Amino acid sequence: MRKLRFNRLRLVSYLMLLLQVPSFAQSYDSYYKNLPFDATTPSQPKIPNRSVMLTDFGGKGDGITLNTASFATAIEHLSSNGGGHLVIPEGIWLTGPIVMKSNIDLHLEKNAILLFSDNKDDYAILPADEGTGSSLVQAPISANRQSNFSITGEGVIDGNGEAWRPIKRFKVSDAEWKKLNKRLRLTETDYENSRVWFPIKSDGDKIMSKRPRLIRIINCDNFAIQGVVAQNSPSFHVNIILSKNFILDSVMVRCPWNAQNGDGIDLSSCQNALIVNCSVDAGDDAICLKSGIGDAGRKRGPCKNIVIDNCTVFHGHGGFVIGSDTSGGMQNISVRNCRFIDTDTGLRFKSGRDRGGVISSVFVDNIVMCDIADEAILFDCYYQEKVGDAADAPAAPITENTPRFDGITIRNIVCRDADRAIVMKGLPEMNVKNIVIENGTFKSTTGMILNHASGITLKNLTFDTPKSRLMSASGSSDIKQINISDVNE
Repeated sequence: MRKLRFNRLRLVSYLMLLLQVPSFAQSYDSYYKNLPFDATTPSQPKIPNRSVMLTDFGGKGDGITLNTASFATAIEHLSSNGGGHLVIPEGIWLTGPIVMKSNIDLHLEKNAILLFSDNKDDYAILPADEGTGSSLVQAPISANRQSNFSITGEGVIDGNGEAWRPIKRFKVSDAEWKKLNKRLRLTETDYENSRVWFPIKSDGDKIMSKRPRLIRIINCDNFAIQGVVAQNSPSFHVNIILSKNFILDSVMVRCPWNAQNGDGIDLSSCQNALIVNCSVDAGDDAICLKSGIGDAGRKRGPCKNIVIDNCTVFHGHGGFVIGSDTSGGMQNISVRNCRFIDTDTGLRFKSGRDRGGVISSVFVDNIVMCDIADEAILFDCYYQEKVGDAADAPAAPITENTPRFDGITIRNIVCRDADRAIVMKGLPEMNVKNIVIENGTFKSTTGMILNHASGITLKNLTFDTPKSRLMSASGSSDIKQINISDVNE
C-alpha cells in the first residue's frame, strides 16, 4: 500500500510538471505582417509530452554539488525515450557543460539558477568546426546538428564569466578593482603596453584568448529560447551559427558594462530567425548579425530573413549591429519597434576591406534612442583602421573582400542626446550607396558627416544641433534627395 501511494504521488507530481511547463502554442504571425520582403514565420518546436526532474537523476541544487553527470544522464534518458522536458526546480545548480539534444526542452523554473563551474578543466578545447573557423573552449550550453529543442522558463543561466574574462584596468575604478582583487585574487600583468589583468589557473597559466560562449548553437534548426536570463558569460552570451528556423522570445541578457567581448545576442550566417521582446545589457555589441570573414564567410553565406521586433538595449557598443564580419553578406533584415538607452552607438553598420560582402535589403523602422555616446547611425567601412572620418582616405583595389553597403532604409527615428547624429564613412573605391533615412528627429552635438556616400536620400529629418555643425560632405558623396531642417536656423 505504501508503494502504491508513493507511485500515485509520483504520478501526480509529474502531471503537475506537465501543467507547469509552457508550450509554444502562441502565434508569432503578427511579427510578419507588412514586412518589406517575403519571409515565413519560424515553426515552433514540438516537445513530447513527457517531463522529468533533475533531482530524479541525483541532481542537487545546493550550490555545492557538481551536477554535470546528472544533466548528462537526464538528457540521455529523455533522448533515448524520444525527448521531453527536463525541469530544473528552484535552487542553485552548479554544473559543467550541458550538451542539448533533439526533442528536448531544458526548462528552468522560477528561482532556478544554473551556475556553471569556474574549473577550466571541466571544459574541453574543441577542434575547429566548419561553422567556427577556429577552436574554442566548449560552451556551457551547446547544440550541434540538433533540431526541435528549446531552453525555456523563468530561471537564470550564469556563465561565471569573471573567472575567465581579462579586465582592462582603465575600465574599473579603484574601488571596483579592490573588490575584484579580493574576490578573484587576480594578478597584474603588462600586456601589449597596457595594464590588463588575467584570471589564472591553479598552475599559473593565464586564461587569455580561449573563452567559452555561454549558449552556442551550430548547424541546428527548429528551436527556441524563451523567457530565461543569460548572464555573466565568459564571452558572447547567445551565439547562433549556421542555423535556421528559430525563435528567441523574452530572453534577458545581462553582464557588466566592461565585460571583454561581452556581446549579447550574436547571429552568424543564420536564416529565418525571429528575435522578439528581448532585453540586452551588454559589455560589447548588443544584438549583432555577422556572416564570417573571407572565403569561409562566403561559403557560409548570409544572414537572411531575420526579423527583430520590440527589443530593448540598456547598454552596449551598439544597439543593433551588422558586422564587422560580413563576407557572407546580409539580405532581408527587419528591425522594428526597439529602444536603445546608453549605448555607444545606436544603429551600427561596420565592416572592413578584408571582411566585406554585400549588405542589402535592410529595413529599420520605429527606433527610439537616448544617451548615445557616439553616433546615432553609423556606416563604417574601415573597421579597426585609423582613418578618422575617412574624408581623405586613399582608394584601394576592389576585390571580393570589399564591403558593399547598398540598399538600406531607416525610418521613424527619435534620438535624444547623441554626440553625432549620422555618420557615413564609405570607401573611395566603393561608396556607401542607396541609403534612405526619413522621418527622424535628432538632438546631437554634430548633425551629419557623409564621406564617400552616394544615392543618399534624407527626408523629413529635424536636427537640434549647432548650426555650424549641421552637415558636412566630402569625397564622392552624392545626395539624391534632401529635406532637412535645423531648429537653430
